[in-house]
Amino acid sequence: MKFLVVLLIALAAVTARPPPPKYAGGNGQYLAGYAGGKRKGFKNLKAAMGACNRMRKACGGVTWERRHKGADKFTLRKGNAFKKSPSGEKSWKKLPPPKGRRGPRKQRYRGKNGVYLAGYAGGKRHGFKSLKQALDKCNAVKDCGGVTFERKHKGADKFTLRRGKSFKKSPSGEKSWVKA
Repeated sequence: MKFLVVLLIALAAVTARPPPPKYAGGNGQYLAGYAGGKRKGFKNLKAAMGACNRMRKACGGVTWERRHKGADKFTLRKGNAFKKSPSGEKSWKKLPPPKGRRGPRKQRYRGKNGVYLAGYAGGKRHGFKSLKQALDKCNAVKDCGGVTFERKHKGADKFTLRRGKSFKKSPSGEKSWVKA
């Protein structure tokens, strides 16, 4: 059970999604066309922006349709360029991500019970108290192929950086994660 919790924490850490895009607002502006080809309205801006983010590039932003009769005045829009609104609409367009500030691509890992990875990365034992700490360090170490949990190690630093890239059957019940 502990292994499952640790694995879930590790997966959350290494498969984190990028932050949502930022938006720029414009009063008296609209964005052309409905995202997905038909009108999809929301009752509030937060819900509309969340739906727009999930559509990724298919949605350029959100327009508040001032004259729409229903409560769902916030609509998903295809366009990403502000146009002057004759009816006093307000819009929020997605901004492109900052250039050169995306950071490194998150490394994915594949975990397995009852196996180890051969050899210590860097030629000596580097132990960590948590799987997340070990995976983060493994991403930064050139010859690190993955992480092995040394169940029988006496100290708290049971997660070790390993050079090996293929699972080997463990006689002591170790658990390992290899770069995918």
